[in-house]
Amino acid sequence: MMNNYIKSIRKIKITAIIATVLCLSGSGCKESFLDEVPLDRFSPENLLVDEAGFETAVVALYQAAREEHTLGGVNFDYMNLGTDVAVWGRPDSRGFKDYTLLNSQFDAVNTYWDWAYRNMIRQSNLILDNINKPNVTLSPAAKASFSGQAKFFRAYAYNILATLYGGVPIVESQISEPKFDFQRSTKLEVLQFVRKDLEEAAVDLPAVTNESNGRIYKAAANHLLSEVYLSLGMETGDVTFYDKSIAAATTVISGAAGKYQLMTQRFGDLTRPGDVFSDLFWTNQQNRASGNLEVIWAWQFESFTLGGGTGTTAGINGGNNHLRLWAMEYDRIRTPNAVANISSDSLQRGIGVLIPTNYFKYDIWKLDPKDMRNSSYNIRREFYYDNPADPQYFGKKILTKKDAQGRLVVALENGTLTTQILDTARMYYPWIRKIDGLAYNNDVTAGRTSNDIIVMRLAETYLLRAEAYFRKGDKTLAAADLNTIRTRARAKLITAQDVTVDFILDERARELIIEEPRRRTLARMGVLYDRVRKYNPASAGTIKPNNALWPLPLKVIDSNTGFKLDQNPGYN
Repeated sequence: MMNNYIKSIRKIKITAIIATVLCLSGSGCKESFLDEVPLDRFSPENLLVDEAGFETAVVALYQAAREEHTLGGVNFDYMNLGTDVAVWGRPDSRGFKDYTLLNSQFDAVNTYWDWAYRNMIRQSNLILDNINKPNVTLSPAAKASFSGQAKFFRAYAYNILATLYGGVPIVESQISEPKFDFQRSTKLEVLQFVRKDLEEAAVDLPAVTNESNGRIYKAAANHLLSEVYLSLGMETGDVTFYDKSIAAATTVISGAAGKYQLMTQRFGDLTRPGDVFSDLFWTNQQNRASGNLEVIWAWQFESFTLGGGTGTTAGINGGNNHLRLWAMEYDRIRTPNAVANISSDSLQRGIGVLIPTNYFKYDIWKLDPKDMRNSSYNIRREFYYDNPADPQYFGKKILTKKDAQGRLVVALENGTLTTQILDTARMYYPWIRKIDGLAYNNDVTAGRTSNDIIVMRLAETYLLRAEAYFRKGDKTLAAADLNTIRTRARAKLITAQDVTVDFILDERARELIIEEPRRRTLARMGVLYDRVRKYNPASAGTIKPNNALWPLPLKVIDSNTGFKLDQNPGYN
């Protein structure tokens, strides 16, 4: 490919020289002679002409979407850190532990903006701008499918932008020359743009099939539409949007967009100890091919296939980074004989940067400690010494007690305290087992798996519809949807009087921890500031109400010399 590229460059240079000579001699300076002719077969004019070409362009969109997983690099999950469910585990001020560090040059502010505009929106516009050209040969079904996927991903990106930044510039076609006068649309205008894309995508996309894991189908568009209608209802005060949200969610729940169902019986590898909730997340069980009919969309990781993973972490293609981020530093725990634990096939290496808050670890389970989602198959709360180098303690349970200073320390079997202090901010806390899976490249020290990552599943569709019923004022039907989720979890059922915004958020945390981008949920619902103040002691003292929105990147404002872009309130 590189040789062809070099040859193309040489041809362009030779053509330019000939053109210059002819023009200077006055013997042939026709405008048509200077028209650029794309020589590379991967140029849009050559590639986007048939089904194979558009398939290539759409696959690039899926790859770009998957890259969202590592936008924070190998140490950060900006969509959960500094919220009500997760605290930064290091003894410094990063990870939204100090919200005064959130400014227009903050790393996440730039990376999310660039990812949305450079990768997702640009690629979507490339497909949509070319799909109706006269030289394109696509069947009506193929054209509808490609168009629907591109519109879904463009809407997905703009919905994230609107939630994080508020009003942003809407770019609905390719930009062919430098532009310095972008203007911010309002948040409402962006949401309406997202709505239009998703409504059209929901028509164009086919119903789900079992043949292709990870593809976007009609249900994904309706699921996201249900969320966007909620945002529109809150933004406008127009309660009819809640009816639209209910209808979009019902399209998925009823089977009108294809067969989906809550998994209520164990499936997959039944030799593995577990329950049906844990089955949803185990290696090779996140897709329909494994019998998981609950998943609507999952990012696909083929970690040792070129282009099959994320490229921002170490190794060939990175893999699923959740274990590294959410798991405690288990290998720092020492026996009473001062022998360190080791990473193993059941407890791989975490780095302790996303620490569940007490709200998640304890508070939300008080309603029903026997909730399946709190079982030992889903949250590990007991740990064992696993280094055979200490035969006295190998395989024994780690016993703990508080010392006179209130620190958690390792205890002997007779209750005597040792001097082995357990750092509950990094090395000893409940382990959310959604991150479990077979080790990436069989390396238990890598802190990664090759598990696919669930982005949308039917349980959340029920939760979105429950929220829409609640906001419409129908707590009875809201409770019914919440109880559908709780019934699968074998948890105590609730009544209509129990349904509040806080309860819906509690239920989302019980069901969707790690899966949902909690920051975007709290920002969308207008409760980020209040919830962080109440449940995240590390961040409570520095967060301000304006932090519900991120600032626009300074580089964007500075480079937009043709029109002044106003910064979000509270930021320089």
